[in-house]
Amino acid sequence: MTFSNAITIYRHQFAKIFLTLILYYFMQKFNVILIVIDGGRVDRISKFPIFQKLQKDGTFFSHTITNAPYTLVSMNSIFTGMYGRKNGINAYYHMFQDPKPGCKTLAEYLSENGWYTCGDVMRLSLISQKGFKKITSQEDLNDPDFLKIHSEIIDQIKKDKNPDQPFFAYLHYSKIHHSIKENVFDKYDDFSEEYFSNKDQNLKNYDTYLEEASDYLEKIYQKILNDNLDSNSIIIVIADHGMGVGEKIGERAYGIFTYDYSIRTFAYFIQPKIFPQGTEISVLTKTIDIMPTILNALEIPEETSCLKIQGKNLLEYINNSNNSVKSNSDQNELSGRFAFSETGGVEGPWPSPEEPNVMCIRNFKWKLIHNLTPDNWELYDLEKDPHENENLVDSFPNIVVKLKLKMSEIEKSCHEN
Repeated sequence: MTFSNAITIYRHQFAKIFLTLILYYFMQKFNVILIVIDGGRVDRISKFPIFQKLQKDGTFFSHTITNAPYTLVSMNSIFTGMYGRKNGINAYYHMFQDPKPGCKTLAEYLSENGWYTCGDVMRLSLISQKGFKKITSQEDLNDPDFLKIHSEIIDQIKKDKNPDQPFFAYLHYSKIHHSIKENVFDKYDDFSEEYFSNKDQNLKNYDTYLEEASDYLEKIYQKILNDNLDSNSIIIVIADHGMGVGEKIGERAYGIFTYDYSIRTFAYFIQPKIFPQGTEISVLTKTIDIMPTILNALEIPEETSCLKIQGKNLLEYINNSNNSVKSNSDQNELSGRFAFSETGGVEGPWPSPEEPNVMCIRNFKWKLIHNLTPDNWELYDLEKDPHENENLVDSFPNIVVKLKLKMSEIEKSCHEN
């Protein structure tokens, strides 16, 4: 072999190795770390620096609408990418069951594609265990130390999984829920004058619960950074639903009505190779968009043999640089995206835990609510009246007709494959 031939061979080998490394870089399988702050209010998070840090490190979706203002339906809709009306879990009494046949969960997609899947949930009855290699709950602990528990889960995942295997970790922080139960649900009913006449104090109390949650979030996020997991992970921080503090008589906190204090949430996506840092997307998005966004980021195709996912890939909004201004302007004229939410309270003025009896359709400007049990309607201009105090249902009949039609279209889509 001549010297020149040897050089040529080495160049080819080097090029092959270099190409392999480049392909591995772009095809690497990111871990997915999903942190849920149960009951986090989007209008209060700006008070705490950790949320500013998350936005600096990733992309913040600030107008995310949940399918239901309580954990059971919300989390199952997130993990199927479809409304509860379509996946079969849309009421409180649908605990202890899996989504209907044909629904494929996020954990199933990931486990079948090589991810190690682990979850820690508020209660095992609230989430389908399909696709999870390991799943735990803290329902039997009076005052769980979520930071300690979730830190240990991350450490254990690294021990249990194969060395080169990516993982999915679902970590549910439910201390806000526990505090609301102890200090609100156990002391007042949905019509207690003492509670509803002290909204300012209720909000101050809530902020102390959120402050504790932000302390947990800051430390668990730092744990992820210290373990060098941020470089090869998609980190997602969301709230499954919001939380009321006595804004509307008949609902102490959540689960009974569909006002924005309980159905508007948020989502942070952190992985700079995919999600631009320091970016806020203010257009209307939905929690059912989270699953298809993850699948798209991981290049996992949707299975056509399963029920069709209703959520959309949020990366499309990021890739459209003019999206925020243009879409909000369009939505003011009853176009753009619409979100559908529904609930049926265990208590409140119209208890209906067997099936939803309050539903709403909304875009960035308008919201139409249908209270089925008394069969009345509410219409709000969310831009002028964000606290939903002035019912305009008799003032804009044309808007009502159009929104009713849009609501019917979404309901119909939930019965399609």
